[in-house]
Amino acid sequence: MKHNKLIIILLAVFTVIAFSISCSSDSNSDCPTKTCDDFANQEQAQSAYDNNKSCYKNLDSDGDGIACENLKK
Repeated sequence: MKHNKLIIILLAVFTVIAFSISCSSDSNSDCPTKTCDDFANQEQAQSAYDNNKSCYKNLDSDGDGIACENLKK
């Protein structure tokens, strides 16, 4: 009987841990939705990108590290 309780507790703990990991690895659900059109110039977009590349990766469409290359500097 003690083994059954231990197994149930361990399964519950593993479920909580797995859920926490899956939620934290969502596709940046806490990131603001921004596009290049939301910035007045390339410098502003670059600053946002440099400060949080995982949230603003869509600002660098070709992956060269330069955000919103189409905006004027």
